[in-house]
Amino acid sequence: MQDDAYDLDLDRQLEAWAASHSGTQISPELARRVRQNLKPSLTPIKPVPSRGTFSLVLLAVFVAVSAGLVAVMNKTGLHMMTPLQLGGISTILVGGGILFATNLSGQMIPGLRAVVPIWVLLSLGGVAVFGGLATLFPWQTSGSFFSEGVPCAAMELALFVPAAAIFWLFARRGALFASAGLGTTLAGVAAFLVLMPLQVQCMFQQAPHLLVWHGGTALLMIGLGALVGNALRGRWVS
Repeated sequence: MQDDAYDLDLDRQLEAWAASHSGTQISPELARRVRQNLKPSLTPIKPVPSRGTFSLVLLAVFVAVSAGLVAVMNKTGLHMMTPLQLGGISTILVGGGILFATNLSGQMIPGLRAVVPIWVLLSLGGVAVFGGLATLFPWQTSGSFFSEGVPCAAMELALFVPAAAIFWLFARRGALFASAGLGTTLAGVAAFLVLMPLQVQCMFQQAPHLLVWHGGTALLMIGLGALVGNALRGRWVS
């Protein structure tokens, strides 16, 4: 019964269109044949959820995965940070994750205007993270700067890949078209997610180490995401 009502409504709309264009060169017979050919392919589709729904889902994923990683990882860095350092960097990383997740939710709905342009999002995120690390943590270095930093960068990459894959799977619930902006946003929300557990477990709470090996690695991953998105630009992601 529902399909019959849908077909009748479609017939009325097509007939109204044909009548309104009766002065053109399209004959009623041609319009009827076009209608018969098109009607079988015009089937109802599942509506896309709202931006608010997508945002809540992505934020829930961000919080759940980040909290889970913090719970299972070493917490050496947590005990080495002062309350100001912990509160400041946590606020920055959570705030950045919220901005990137909200921006990603908008890209899941075709034609929806971004809440924040990509360049503004990157600028805000970069200034907040690098500025926060530079001002909250002491400027001290050790003689083992490279050997201390490589394991952190490797761990960040190891966490980043599955985090990005998780957000990719959830983002596919929308209608995605590959672009540099999409790649940047996906990589950005994953990078902000993994920076928090990495910060909590790292024993080297000095600004140079955190800026280069934590923030620098995250920046490289976001850049790589933009390159991948640009390489696939214009393709529909099913």
